[in-house]
Amino acid sequence: MLDLVLQLVVLAVALVVVLAILHVALAQRYYFMIMIYRGKPRVTKGKVHAVFLDNIRAVCEEHGITSGWIGGVRQRKSIALRFSSNIPYGCQQRLRNIWFNS
Repeated sequence: MLDLVLQLVVLAVALVVVLAILHVALAQRYYFMIMIYRGKPRVTKGKVHAVFLDNIRAVCEEHGITSGWIGGVRQRKSIALRFSSNIPYGCQQRLRNIWFNS
């Protein structure tokens, strides 16, 4: 009985290690990260233009967004935006358009 428990513990630890390695290997790597707190965007990783931050602030104010995050993920030769779930789709699309045209 003790051998079975020990084998299950070893198997569980091995599974956790494999899942952690897969998570690190496959997770999206953000080129930049912008946190929105009390309606004010702040860059926490990477660099973006001040004009883009001003646009984010204006759009958040217009849509009443007080918290969330926006991340930039490298896709081939461009950077795609990812958003927290509390940023409405219409707002996301508007920010994508601003990002694309800047």
